[in-house]
Amino acid sequence: MTAYCLNSNDEQLLQLALVEDLGIAYEDITSDLLFSDSGNKNYQAKIISKHPAPIIFSGAAIVKPLLNKLSHDHECHFHIQDGEWCAPSDTLLSIIAPARVMLKAERTLLNFLQRLSGIATVTRQYVDAVRHTSAKILDTRKTTPGLRRLEKYAVQCGGGVNHRMGLYDALMIKDTHTDFLGGIEHSLSQLPDDITQHYPVIVEVRNRNELNIVLKNGLHKTTRVLLDNMNLTELAACVALCESRIATEASGNINLDNVSEVAACGVDFISIGRLTHSIFSADLSMQCDL
Repeated sequence: MTAYCLNSNDEQLLQLALVEDLGIAYEDITSDLLFSDSGNKNYQAKIISKHPAPIIFSGAAIVKPLLNKLSHDHECHFHIQDGEWCAPSDTLLSIIAPARVMLKAERTLLNFLQRLSGIATVTRQYVDAVRHTSAKILDTRKTTPGLRRLEKYAVQCGGGVNHRMGLYDALMIKDTHTDFLGGIEHSLSQLPDDITQHYPVIVEVRNRNELNIVLKNGLHKTTRVLLDNMNLTELAACVALCESRIATEASGNINLDNVSEVAACGVDFISIGRLTHSIFSADLSMQCDL
């Protein structure tokens, strides 16, 4: 896992999130009134886990940049790093800053950290469930609009692997493409012979007939086949056909109850939309550290 580097879109996202909570003028009318006489006096707070079970922490990279949008008068000390387990009641990080700065940032900061840590934790559950195999857990494009880079980073924190970032960095022929064009052979015929020198090419197949067409007519144009919504018997048979010829990916209706069985079929990758589209938020809290 590489460290997360914010880009200009992330900076805009943090600003929009703060404006959503504070308005354009960054106002917290309660804290601005109650702490009007405190000036720049620093206080200390900590963010702790109130979650009833251990979680994987994710989101450290956005803490200081978010606080910087309110004031540069702060210190952050991380007790747990991205990708590490955090037990109930553990302190994730400590912040020293003026009270108004911390109180203005509190909810926005927690919203980010709670969601990203939830994604990382669930991803780790899937990764652990297939650890006895060579299968890698992939995310999908089923992300929260605007949060894709951060959510995909959270997947990395949990030990997962990123699928394509969007429609621009990998070529993927899905069932809708195939149906519009009247068959998978017509989809493959549209691809230049050297396409894999420019982009990864993933071709979704729904049955052995479609897979055999790819293996016969499009193997040189394909990086990986996605075996979609297959039962375990069909999946294992398709993986056997692909062995040593092309990488395989399983997708569709995969959950923690069946992911181990899917991995046991020998697939190289398993893509799971629920890593990001129906996730819980970890229960975190900011508390005054007296």
